[in-house]
Amino acid sequence: MTQPDIFAPDTEWLPELRQLLEAYCSVPVPAEECFVDSEECPSRGMRSYLRVAVYYPARPFRATREIAEIIHLGINHWDVSTCLATMPPIIPPRGRIRVDCLLAMIPYLAAFENEGYREAPIPPDSSWEWRERFPNLSILVSHAARQYLSTPNEAISPLLFKEISDHRIAAGRRELDELRGIWPAARDWDEATVGLGMTSAPPGQLSPASWLAHLDTSAERHLEATGYKPANTLHAAYPAHDLRALL
Repeated sequence: MTQPDIFAPDTEWLPELRQLLEAYCSVPVPAEECFVDSEECPSRGMRSYLRVAVYYPARPFRATREIAEIIHLGINHWDVSTCLATMPPIIPPRGRIRVDCLLAMIPYLAAFENEGYREAPIPPDSSWEWRERFPNLSILVSHAARQYLSTPNEAISPLLFKEISDHRIAAGRRELDELRGIWPAARDWDEATVGLGMTSAPPGQLSPASWLAHLDTSAERHLEATGYKPANTLHAAYPAHDLRALL
């Protein structure tokens, strides 16, 4: 689970703001172009955050509340400054200050919460979004990539699946199905394997798409061999506030 349980009683102060700022600062644009939400359109960071929020519907409300808390206390308040110093920085574009950047986020967070505003489910736009939307598939791919670097071979070793719990393997296969459903036909799957944690080209003559299919088939065989059955409780591969835990 990459996503922390922001609703736990012992969580840090302003946990959702941290996630929001990570979404903004992870998109591949210059730092001064991250916080550019306007009345006309949201920033790339906001779009990325809202695509993830589909799985965590209460998060935009939480983020709005935390921004309101900062505005109430003042962004230069000692506690606020101390907390923000541990987070990705808010670098305002020309003509704005940090408070302006935070206030510009609220209309889109509120529209998600109150008006059903949603972003189209396109492929991830940043490393943060890859991890948040496809956490278990990322674990599968990164583990398989490390195995290949140590023993170059097209075959997926059964030992790989002993390192990962079956519920994560099953969730990873489901996430791969989701990714296939949104991946443009003309787009290179090389980008997907890199986003998921593959640091080198697939082994042998396999294309990225073929290698992912091979990994999927190997995972399916492993689950069949172990007799895996989904539990009748919350899916353990996701935090409880993730809607995917209910599927």
